[in-house]
Amino acid sequence: MTGTGFSFEKLQRGCKLFLAGSTVCAAAVVHAAPPILAPIFPTCLSKGANALVSLSVKPETGWSSVRVYFRRNGSPYFYYLEMRADGKGNYWATLPRPDETTHSADIQFSVKDVEGLETRSALTTVDVTSTCNANLSPEQERFARNLVVGETITNQAGEAVVGWQCIGVVSRINVNGQLRPDAVCRALLCCAAIAKQKELVPILLAGGGIVGGVIIHEREHKEASKPRI
Repeated sequence: MTGTGFSFEKLQRGCKLFLAGSTVCAAAVVHAAPPILAPIFPTCLSKGANALVSLSVKPETGWSSVRVYFRRNGSPYFYYLEMRADGKGNYWATLPRPDETTHSADIQFSVKDVEGLETRSALTTVDVTSTCNANLSPEQERFARNLVVGETITNQAGEAVVGWQCIGVVSRINVNGQLRPDAVCRALLCCAAIAKQKELVPILLAGGGIVGGVIIHEREHKEASKPRI
C-alpha cells in the first residue's frame, strides 16, 4: 500500500513498543503488590528463656529489611530485632528473655522493600508462662547470646530493654541507625555477677567448691590472739 504511510517495518516497531510497555506495566503491577507474610508466632513465652519467632515472605527476594518488633504488653513503644535469613524467603530470630514484670508480650513482623515501603503483619499478644518449652538449636542459641536490639524512640537510649532481661543483649541500634555496645546491660550483668559471688562465698567457706566454672577456695582464718593474763 502506498500513500498511507503504512509499512510492515512500522508495524513491527509498533508491536515491539507495545510489548515493551506491557512488560514494564506488568513489572510495575507486580512490584506494587504487597508481599505475603506468613508469620509463625510462639504459642507461649517461657519465663527466663529465649523464644523462637519465624516468618515466611513471598516474593522471596527484594527486601531491604525483615524485622520482628516486640514489647511488654501494655508498654507503648516497641523494640526490634533484624531477623536471620534461612533461604527461600524464610527468616527467624530469638527474642530476649522476659523479665518478672512481663506477663504477656506483643509481637509483630515487618518487611521493607528497597524503596522503603513497609508491610506489617497483624499484632499478636503471647502469654508468658512457667511451663512453656523453649527448645532452640545451637545456631539459635548463639543468636540468643548476641542480641542486637533496635530502638524506636530516643528515650530508649541509655536504658535497659523495658520488660526484658539483659542476658544475651550485647548491642543496641538507636533511632538514627547507629550501632553501639549496650553499656547498661553490661553494667547490670557485671553487678549481678559480683553480687552472686558475694552470696556464694559465705555458703562455700566450710569446704570450698566450684560454681559456674569458677573455683572458690575456703578462706584461711588465723587463730585469734589469746587473751593476755
